[in-house]
Amino acid sequence: MEQQALKRNGTVVGSFLLPVLKFSHHALPVVVTSVPGSKYRQAKTEISITLLKSASANLTIVKESVATRLGKALGATDVQLRSDEFDREFLIKTQDESLARNILNFTLQQKLLEMKLEKPRIALEGTWLAVQIPRVVKTEEKYDQLFDLAFTFVDRVLEL
Repeated sequence: MEQQALKRNGTVVGSFLLPVLKFSHHALPVVVTSVPGSKYRQAKTEISITLLKSASANLTIVKESVATRLGKALGATDVQLRSDEFDREFLIKTQDESLARNILNFTLQQKLLEMKLEKPRIALEGTWLAVQIPRVVKTEEKYDQLFDLAFTFVDRVLEL
């Protein structure tokens, strides 16, 4: 995380085991946490960004899994973007289908597909955006890829 702090003009606070990276992106506060897993908790690396204005609806994007397929079979909603590969790999939950269709342009879909093995999860709730993967990131390349996904998502939201 120290390298990312230098690269992004940020600071790392917290302990060696639970570091927190803080910096800004387009004057928006960005907080990055990396939590090792335990017997009771899954590991994760999460980027949280606070937006200036609230989104028109909550939006969650998760990697398809056996559990999400079971949920869809039982009636859970899933927005389809008419992109076979993306629709097969990811589940989109929102009350506002047009929001999902507007945000998830081709570029963002491609970035998510490139990271599908990392099982990214994106949650947009009000002014809070979280992008996470279920593991502790250890390489600069993986951090850069995760930041690229998060910032592309933020930039897309700010465009709308």
